Amino acid sequence: MVAAAVPVLHSELSGHAAPDRGDYPYVLVVNDQTDGVDVPQYFQGNYTAALDSLGYTYNVWDHDSSGELTVADLEPYDVVIWVTGNSSGYPASNANYAQSAISWNEQHTLIDWLRTDSARGLMLSGIWIGWNCVADDVNDEQYASNFFDNFAGLSYPVENFTDWIEVDDDWTLEATGGGKLGLEASYDIDWASVENYPDQLESAVGQTEAKWIDADSAVHHKAIISNEGPNWKTVYFSCPLESFKTATDRKDVLELVLNWFMEGEATVEETTWGQIKAM
Repeated sequence: MVAAAVPVLHSELSGHAAPDRGDYPYVLVVNDQTDGVDVPQYFQGNYTAALDSLGYTYNVWDHDSSGELTVADLEPYDVVIWVTGNSSGYPASNANYAQSAISWNEQHTLIDWLRTDSARGLMLSGIWIGWNCVADDVNDEQYASNFFDNFAGLSYPVENFTDWIEVDDDWTLEATGGGKLGLEASYDIDWASVENYPDQLESAVGQTEAKWIDADSAVHHKAIISNEGPNWKTVYFSCPLESFKTATDRKDVLELVLNWFMEGEATVEETTWGQIKAM
């Protein structure tokens, strides 16, 4: 592990050089897409392109080269977007690959970061984060986890063990109503991953935001959930941003997430942080 390493911003993805560490960019994108997969796909460009369109300043932390994050690494950032893609396809009961999506140490780090005095927003985006971190496929139940139970607010449906979903481009996401993000009524899917059978989600202590709808209009469990505490907010996407069909949808959805994270925050000068919209 490299303590307090300088995050790597991939210029080929963003088109500009990394901001200095001392500038304390507002958003950190964690590129963590290679664990437990032979041929990883790299989707972070979908996130950085949306951030560029919105005018945000950000860094990208390359998990392969910079290692696990510490609280000191996260402290400068108000928002972390953790992208796992189609990595970590092994269940949490697997002795060799459990918690490779977000390790136990990193779960504790995220809890400590979320609990700090400043308002924090965490977005998790990946098809198998829950499967890899809390799924006991021996007993078909959810392992206890302070981070996933109380911060991500995840209730892991038993159908993830018994009735997997196989998503294709004829599926859609439909807003559940009453969520925090203010999503549109529905979104078309263009399934980006070569892998399938993504997690279905339910909310244990927070809100549901959108549900999976298949080609026959059958309703399945949720694809997006949210949760919040006294000074933090989390959003968990098991239909990751890269599988929203259009760049406009990806930008608009990410903007809704960032706007919700910033609710109640003081206005920040654009010249300092980029385009930040407080509500």
